[in-house]
Amino acid sequence: MDEVWAGTTLYAFDGRVLEVFGFPGSESMRFHVLNLRIEVDEPDRKGRRWLRVRPLHGSGGMMVEVQAEEWPALGPFLDRVGTAIAAQ
Repeated sequence: MDEVWAGTTLYAFDGRVLEVFGFPGSESMRFHVLNLRIEVDEPDRKGRRWLRVRPLHGSGGMMVEVQAEEWPALGPFLDRVGTAIAAQ
């Protein structure tokens, strides 16, 4: 299991399912790589980015602001998830 904390949010990925725990407004969400879209905005002048995790089909998902100091851990994690999505 690949896990990373960003602020008060825990992201976990087992190679097929991305789980997000404790982000503002919800307790947890799960996304399968076959039904997953990840979008990350370019950093603002303070280095903050908006992260959106949504299903490809259907509604829902999450949007959270990622602080500059959280990105060095979260960015490579999301790259690994993206690699799994592309391999499908």
